[in-house]
Parts: sequence; structure tokens; C-alpha cells
Amino acid sequence: MGTDLRHLLAFEVDGARLHAGVSFSELSQRSGIGPEALGELLEGREDFTVVDLVRIAEVLGVPVTTLLPGAASDGP
Repeated sequence: MGTDLRHLLAFEVDGARLHAGVSFSELSQRSGIGPEALGELLEGREDFTVVDLVRIAEVLGVPVTTLLPGAASDGP
């Protein structure tokens, strides 16, 4: 995954987390992604896997597509 895309995805995921009112610690615990690994993801230093995104979406109560860059502007 390119660095720009990695950072865009991290921005979208962290924005969704904040919008849902879920703390970093809670997201880590409920998603099963360790705090260090989650920090790497949200800072754009590591690539998200599909499994990561699905787990995060479940915790946040949103469709996984919501977490993808540009999803908000893709409506009908």
C-alpha cells in the first residue's frame, strides 16, 4: 500500500473512531488489535489488513466501506 493511501486510510479510521466516541484504548481492546499495533496503523506507519478494518468497523458500528477514503463522497 502506498504511503499516501496508508495515511488517508488512517485518517478516515481515526475520524470514524472519534465520531463514534470510542477511545483509543477501547478500540484496541474491543477489536483485539494491540495498542502498539493500533498506534502504528492510526499513525500511518503500517498497513491495515481487511481483518483489521472489519474488526474496527464492527466496534464502531459502521459498514467497513465507511472507513475507506472517499466513501463519504461516493453517495448516489
